[in-house]
Amino acid sequence: MTPAHYTFMRNLVANRSPKLSSAIAKEMADTQDLGRVRGRAVLYEEADFIKAETKLRNAGYSIEAPAVGRQRSDANDAGSEKAFAAPVTEGLVAVVAIGVPGIATPEGSFLAMKWRDAMALPYEVLVVCENLESMQRVHRYAWLQPYLLEGGRRRRALVLFRGAPDWFRIGPASRLVAGDTRPVLGLFDFDPQGLLMAAGLPRREALCLPPWELLEALVIERKRHDLYAAQEAGCRAQLDACADQDVATAWARMRLLTRGLNQEAFPESD
Repeated sequence: MTPAHYTFMRNLVANRSPKLSSAIAKEMADTQDLGRVRGRAVLYEEADFIKAETKLRNAGYSIEAPAVGRQRSDANDAGSEKAFAAPVTEGLVAVVAIGVPGIATPEGSFLAMKWRDAMALPYEVLVVCENLESMQRVHRYAWLQPYLLEGGRRRRALVLFRGAPDWFRIGPASRLVAGDTRPVLGLFDFDPQGLLMAAGLPRREALCLPPWELLEALVIERKRHDLYAAQEAGCRAQLDACADQDVATAWARMRLLTRGLNQEAFPESD
């Protein structure tokens, strides 16, 4: 799928329109089984919104609607840009450097480089982040700072986007994680799939979540039962068998609430 398809799904999830008539809606119904075609329109039910959200999350995309305004994809040569998006980022990883000497990553931005070049940077801890947009806001996660400490000193950290199927692919990010020797922190959505991905990280030192008193209140407030319901059946057996204390504790709390929370809703500092 192209960026345009993911943008369509983000808008679909955010707006939850019961009926659409665009060409891309018809294409997604035919190719991705999203919605039911009725005449010239495509009709949607809650299951379709959940399916679109799951596809987005699995691909590493935000489930929030894109910002309003003209995007580069609206330009006349947008087709060419989309067609070459994957080759341009082939072999590259997206990272944010925190306290790494000689490298500045302004808030809201990220760096793109070959995975071997990223692994050669003088960081002390690697933070694997599920979503690219959340990674761009990582400077605003004040609750993350204690995870970066060691002996009262903040370690130099490299935040790594875990990758998506069509750009900044999962392969290079996975090779960096596997080829490195430094400790790893997991920064994932609070949902069954996020816990499973965190559980699979080598050398994982911690699962990074906001303090429970903050996270629990947000999970209850946002009422994202759909995140839990869409993933629970497929992840339950593996999570039930997971002996890791961080993951087991998060899973037990999630089962009690029967809800999840996407990273975009994690608390941020002003």
